Amino acid sequence: MSGSIIGSISDRPLQTQQAAKRRLRQIVRERYAAADRAGLKVAADHVMQALEQLPEFIAARCVALYWSLPGEVETHAFAEKWRHEKQVLLPVMHGDGLLLYPFTGREHLVQRRFGVWEPDPEAPFSALPGTPVPDTTSEHTPNRKSLLAAHTTQVPRTNPPQAQPTEPAELTGRDPDPDLIVVPAVGFDPQGSRLGHGKGFYDRLLPGTQALKVGICFDFQLFEHIPAEEHDVPMDRIIAGSRDGSVLYLCDKNDAYR
Repeated sequence: MSGSIIGSISDRPLQTQQAAKRRLRQIVRERYAAADRAGLKVAADHVMQALEQLPEFIAARCVALYWSLPGEVETHAFAEKWRHEKQVLLPVMHGDGLLLYPFTGREHLVQRRFGVWEPDPEAPFSALPGTPVPDTTSEHTPNRKSLLAAHTTQVPRTNPPQAQPTEPAELTGRDPDPDLIVVPAVGFDPQGSRLGHGKGFYDRLLPGTQALKVGICFDFQLFEHIPAEEHDVPMDRIIAGSRDGSVLYLCDKNDAYR
């Protein structure tokens, strides 16, 4: 794993924003391929420990996470741990956008596009204490699709995504608005700029929520500068982990803490 928190790209001339982003993605792929897997596990643990110590996370009642894929900071155990204490949401791809669904355990996940595991809308849903639910005398077991509107609030959204045959045909049009959302990326910079995979899913999700936006990554995914476009939504916090610990960046205050 890289020994420095910020990876310099000053020695790699890049002519355009898109070319720069492609090059940064390639750099991260190379760094990940060369990284020690045991070191990555330790680094991910440091990141998640720092996340759960954030005052905003402690205070949050509803938290949006992601179900990690290879190459991302691992979140599986963290999601399982905290779903009993907070309402934990995971993204569901819907057309070219994302909706947020309650996470009720890995046994209720299904694999969809790009190998991503998502909550199954038809799986039984067990609400946290105090969450309103429909009439329990019904002969049908409540599921996410039937309960989502009962315990969520509207999230404003631009360009609503259209359903595709391979996805949930009809959601409720209502998403939970989390207090805090944890965002994955290919790379970040300390100012909060984010480099994704180029599909634009989070670009369409993030403008519609007032949640505190926390980007998490390995140290080799943090760069001095990420090319940003007008529509990009910056992170409020970034946590970068290494084998030696983690660094918290307060992007809105231009400050960092180890």
